[in-house]
Amino acid sequence: MQLYKGTTCTFYVLHAYDLSSVQLATTISSQRIGYLYDSVRVQSQEGLKTVLEDIKNSRTDAAHSFVTISKPGSLAHAIQEVITKDYFDMIVIGTKGATGAKEIFLGSNTHNVIKNVNNCPILVIPEMYTFKGISEIGFATDFKRIYHRSEIAPILHLSKSYDATIRMIHIYDQPELGSIQSYNSSSLEHFFKSVKYDFHVIPDFSTLENAVDLFISDLKIDILVMINYEHSFIKRLLREEVIKKITFHTTIPFLIIPADT
Repeated sequence: MQLYKGTTCTFYVLHAYDLSSVQLATTISSQRIGYLYDSVRVQSQEGLKTVLEDIKNSRTDAAHSFVTISKPGSLAHAIQEVITKDYFDMIVIGTKGATGAKEIFLGSNTHNVIKNVNNCPILVIPEMYTFKGISEIGFATDFKRIYHRSEIAPILHLSKSYDATIRMIHIYDQPELGSIQSYNSSSLEHFFKSVKYDFHVIPDFSTLENAVDLFISDLKIDILVMINYEHSFIKRLLREEVIKKITFHTTIPFLIIPADT
């Protein structure tokens, strides 16, 4: 909420609920299943009331208003249903840290939302993150496609709002840019001509996770941004299963912008 301090906006607090596989497996009667769903629905609604009260008691910005939504089903499905019916500027989702075997399970919600919701920007907030402003924006790109103004707009908005520098990262397997990459990098320079920006290139590591970690730590990046399109940087991360690691181990927000197709 601090990201939009002083900006008039409405926050929709969504909770998705469902019965566990154990509950379903041990329930034979359809009437019993209906009762369980009603019980979970009520718990969801009551939980949202508590969250709303906590928000209101935390000295919220007068420009901010809040609406709660309780929906059955998976989180990714509930989000997709909500954003299909109405326009939203951004999806904000938190992620919890974990260790050992629990890491695989606890990362599933964030991972599934990133993988399946492709028509709205997604901002992933790490657990225990405290907003301290934005001065350095990391933008991961391979320069292999031309970018559209609608894709760049959220990055420009952040940069102008906080007078932040956009630092483009290119992880290369070949040190020289090809002709298409050079053209696309020039188009990005055109988009960013009204803000502070710089290019950074680093060699391809054994995993993208290592490359991303180095970039974030060396340049003191406050927020990492990627555009989600076919064969993109983020698709490589998804194939490597690195998204799960990033959402657990990064200490900065992670913004994923959908491709304008």
